Amino acid sequence: MDRRFRCASSFTIIASHNYRLECTNIGKTNVPMGEGHYHVMVDGMDMAHLVGPFCSKSIQIPGRGLAAGRHTITVVLATDAHSMASMPTSVSFNYQPVGTKPLPAPVRSGKPTVTVLSPRNGASVGKHFTLALNVQNFHLACSLEGKRDIAGWGHVHVMVQQDGETSATPATPLLSMMKTPMGMKAGQMMMKATGMSHTALTSMLVMSMPGMVGMPCSTHIPIDLSSWRSGPATVLVLLANDDHMPTMDAAPAVLHVNIR
Repeated sequence: MDRRFRCASSFTIIASHNYRLECTNIGKTNVPMGEGHYHVMVDGMDMAHLVGPFCSKSIQIPGRGLAAGRHTITVVLATDAHSMASMPTSVSFNYQPVGTKPLPAPVRSGKPTVTVLSPRNGASVGKHFTLALNVQNFHLACSLEGKRDIAGWGHVHVMVQQDGETSATPATPLLSMMKTPMGMKAGQMMMKATGMSHTALTSMLVMSMPGMVGMPCSTHIPIDLSSWRSGPATVLVLLANDDHMPTMDAAPAVLHVNIR
């Protein structure tokens, strides 16, 4: 994997590899192997440090809240259901931003809530539609994803569930590879480099997020279900903290639709 970056208030990674990058099938569990997206993590190798799923070869990562100095970016290929599909690749860099933007102050203004304004519950929708949300007492900011938690700040997780598209058990290609002699050696190297136990490594390899179609920070979200089936589907919207854990006391919004 070729890696390039520049140190500024944001930086760019350009990745090239033998893997078909696409987001059309993101979230689905019934898709062919060898396609998907990739996950990028800053200064860590777990969900709490996840910047977001990407499917383009050139991305920008906000440097907001990153201190000047040495940091590490880790990139791993992922299936459409978000299971690891490759060994992680890490690169360290010396971050010297032109200008810094500090993390925001915590906000505690009441119980956070999210509701769906449109489509209406039970509506028939096309395979492309806009999900309009009403978010109260919670500030959305993509630049904070993967950073330390700040009260009152985060983003949303959008999940779609549909029989035949998300009902299969997600594949875990890297876990299967780890059972080969070469994979066992790679796993030992990874445990040595990260300090992870065998149990922790196995848990990471089997982790998946079937149905997860996006982690946006907007109240008007374009939804692309062009490769999904026509018929009933359920959309779940959850408020998430910067480390991607569900926001305390915030009930998910549930929307039932019929895809035309």
